[in-house]
Amino acid sequence: MDLTAQKGSLLKDKFGLGIGNFGYNLGAAVLMTYLTFFLTDNMLISAGSVSLILLVSRIIDAFTDLWMGTLIDRCKSKFGKARPWLMWMAAPAAISIALCFYVPNLNETGKTIYAFITYNLVAFFYLTALALPLSALVSLVTTDMKHRLVFSQIAGFFMTLGAVFVNFFATPIMDKLGGVGTNQAYFLYFTIMAVIGCLLMVICFLLTKERAKEELGTDKTKEVKMGFVKGAKIVLTNKYWWNAMGIYLMTSLVPACWAATAYYCIYWVDNRVDTGQLMSLLWGGITAGILLFIPVSRKVGKANSAAIGLCMQALGSVMLWLAPTSIAMVWVSTVFRSVGVGGLSGNMTAMLADVVEYGEWKTGVRTEGLIYSGASFGSKVGSGLGGSVVAALLAWGNYVPNAEVQAEKAMTSIKLAFVAAPFVGTTLIIVMLLLFRVEKLMPTIRKDLAERRARQ
Repeated sequence: MDLTAQKGSLLKDKFGLGIGNFGYNLGAAVLMTYLTFFLTDNMLISAGSVSLILLVSRIIDAFTDLWMGTLIDRCKSKFGKARPWLMWMAAPAAISIALCFYVPNLNETGKTIYAFITYNLVAFFYLTALALPLSALVSLVTTDMKHRLVFSQIAGFFMTLGAVFVNFFATPIMDKLGGVGTNQAYFLYFTIMAVIGCLLMVICFLLTKERAKEELGTDKTKEVKMGFVKGAKIVLTNKYWWNAMGIYLMTSLVPACWAATAYYCIYWVDNRVDTGQLMSLLWGGITAGILLFIPVSRKVGKANSAAIGLCMQALGSVMLWLAPTSIAMVWVSTVFRSVGVGGLSGNMTAMLADVVEYGEWKTGVRTEGLIYSGASFGSKVGSGLGGSVVAALLAWGNYVPNAEVQAEKAMTSIKLAFVAAPFVGTTLIIVMLLLFRVEKLMPTIRKDLAERRARQ
């Protein structure tokens, strides 16, 4: 392929990955922001039961990630290893979101069972069978490190932009669909967003191409037909996979605590801050942060850039803890808590692509699917723990759904969930980022891999 044609093809891939990630978060972001509140205050399921649903479901989902990774690595479709899943899973993913935000005419026990089943459907079809292939595409579209970093930053930028969109329009559109906070409005708005999002992921399938195998040479990379057990043994020897999995775990735990946003806006600032607008600013800040940290990443490296950004996020949490009822501080701290995340969001998939290269360097086998599914495993466990922490704190505080005023203990639980838990999680991520040193090895790794392939 000549240089002009290659640039045109990669531009098409960038656009495809951008709209695919934008579409994905039209469905995923609403789960992060509204699901816990929907289950407690619309489905009227106890906070303790919600905590158990989120924790058990995400642990189950984390293990299905590993299975899904094996399916991706063994996929021999003419469309590639990851791309076809975006087409195959789009319809069931959209349906699962719709079912999750439907309130059946059942007693609390029946609703609890229904919520557990439908959330697990969402977890598999949307949060696994779509999310994992979408992430893996960054390493499968090209092997070029510079392009991978750009792809990662584009994916992160448009994913956060999707969250900005779905949160910003939540209140005005739901108001027209039956009233903000009503069962009908939740169901219609989130179903519409999920359908649009899944259609955009099908477009992503149509616009992208997996060319990593071509760039490496069909006979230059060891192709191994392996089951889950054999693949898992290979991945488990990759020390930076463990590092990345820990980062993904905590990176998902922190935003999962944003499930406390609606409670905080209602009770700590007396509904003077709209949940959708605050979350829109938060995601918008991440979007802006990705752009701001691009030159920082190129100068100091991906992991160091992410650590610098997360120090800003931690500072934002401290600021809000000291002035929890200040409307101005809610907005200002959200800017710090969001912009700082951009240093990590724009680099995560590129960091994971480095882990793939390191694994091949160490074992001679490329396992994109299992590497990405392993990181996603950590992500799902973290998300489950984060959501469970929020619900468990509400249960500890004896939170009363739809009450005009909450008791002091319930107010404390909301503050802990919304401010303290993210601070602790962010601090742990910073420590793990400082231990992520594979980036310094990449020049040597790529040189050795090139020489190894040349000899084969």
